[in-house]
Amino acid sequence: MLIQRYLAKQLLGPVIGVFSFAVAVVAVFYMAQLLAWAAQESWPVEAVLGMAGLRLVLYFDVLIPVSVLLGLVIGLGRVQQAHELTALASAGVGQGGVFRLMGIWILALCALVALFSMVLRPWGYGQFYDIEATLAERLDITRIEPGRFQVGDDEWLIYAKTKQDSKLSDVFVHQLRASGRGVLTANEMTQKLDESGLIRLMFEGNVASYTLPSTGLNPSQPLVSRFDRLEVLVEPQPVNARDKIRRAMAMSDLWRTQRPIELAELQWRLVTPLSVLLMAWAAAGLVSQKPRATRAVFVISALIVATLYFSALGVLVNWVEQSRLPPVPGVFLAPLVMVLALLVHAGVSNRSWRIRR
Repeated sequence: MLIQRYLAKQLLGPVIGVFSFAVAVVAVFYMAQLLAWAAQESWPVEAVLGMAGLRLVLYFDVLIPVSVLLGLVIGLGRVQQAHELTALASAGVGQGGVFRLMGIWILALCALVALFSMVLRPWGYGQFYDIEATLAERLDITRIEPGRFQVGDDEWLIYAKTKQDSKLSDVFVHQLRASGRGVLTANEMTQKLDESGLIRLMFEGNVASYTLPSTGLNPSQPLVSRFDRLEVLVEPQPVNARDKIRRAMAMSDLWRTQRPIELAELQWRLVTPLSVLLMAWAAAGLVSQKPRATRAVFVISALIVATLYFSALGVLVNWVEQSRLPPVPGVFLAPLVMVLALLVHAGVSNRSWRIRR
């Protein structure tokens, strides 16, 4: 029990430290990215913070395995250089015994990653896309800044000279439609959302409407119309979520599907908990390979392994989605190759040890 607590402190401490550092780096990156989008689109701050928090949690199924690899490499390297593994071996606790003592913690991390990947991932993506859709699905003149051309959605380009509360003044509006293009100018513009979900754009004061049809000009139809007051009904456009639905799908729905894009998502969720075990195994192999090397060598080697492994996972996911790779082995090809490489490395290390002996 005493040895187990000591090893937990020496090995799990670096894992927690690496994870905290990785979370901080990812949080800063996405906060900067989302704040830039918020400044451009005038998004509310609470929505930006919610999206940043959700995006951060959605990366835990990758950050935890990477932290296990780097943290164990740092911890094992420190213990190795202090000759504590040799002392444990003389007491009958070899490297295999060390990982058996740490097995409960590694399995707990596997279960945690499974929770993030299979339960929190679909919930988080569902919440993230709901916020994203709320911000993008409709025009919102309260987010328009005076003196700047701003896109309301895929159809609308709006410019206002001044703004007071929710009213725009000296307005220029360009609309792109299937039937052609239109331009509206008015002294004032306000917006109202009906209970049915339709958006009412109300133009008042010297309203001019200019229409340019896509099929050519019709001499009998005037191009410019003038009004004292004009209301335009706008139906919010649905957000294209073809590649987003799969990430928000529950595990029960993914099990029943046969589409490659959903199968790739299912396999990703199954592979990530397994990756924790593979990263722990890889950490043991890296440290035992060069027991007298400095910890910098261990960390660089671990970074290379993590980069190659998770890059391969990303490529395989894309190949399964595009039907360039069959579902079997599919995304599981990366863990299989990793297991074979670790087995070969273990065999070579044992053979070298026997020869030296």
